[in-house]
Amino acid sequence: MDLFQTKNLLEKKRADDGYASDDDFKVFAEREMKFNGGRFVGYSDSTILKILREEFSIYKHSSPSKHGETEAKKSKIPSFKSIGQALKTSDYGQIFTTPQSDRIYVITKGTWGQKSKNKVVKGFPLSTSFDKIQKFAKRTKVKHGGLTAKSLPKDERTPSMK
Repeated sequence: MDLFQTKNLLEKKRADDGYASDDDFKVFAEREMKFNGGRFVGYSDSTILKILREEFSIYKHSSPSKHGETEAKKSKIPSFKSIGQALKTSDYGQIFTTPQSDRIYVITKGTWGQKSKNKVVKGFPLSTSFDKIQKFAKRTKVKHGGLTAKSLPKDERTPSMK
């Protein structure tokens, strides 16, 4: 089924939201119809486009291949496919991101009792200064990762580290 073959439907959707004219949306919709088209049996073309438009809104800041747009700050740090993969392969204090996220993460230790896992992440929005994220990562390495407090500058040491 080619949703974009009918010009009248395409022109109507362009007027509605602009996604139908977007090449990324077109690629996304055609890919979904190719691999998951069976779930739309019995729906009209306009309903299918509406559903796909809602799903595409999840990916509006990334291409359909799930590789997100890279900002300068985000491109300077390691990127893992998922948070789970980063938790399995990295140690405390590791700074990382994932392709779809709009956050920067630091691996830290869960500290809320029996129900917490050994490693968890703390997320920072991209608007947070990178210096603040690095300071948190360094303190986490000192507290949970085996570094000594003397490896931090004096102004970054907390009273509990002394």
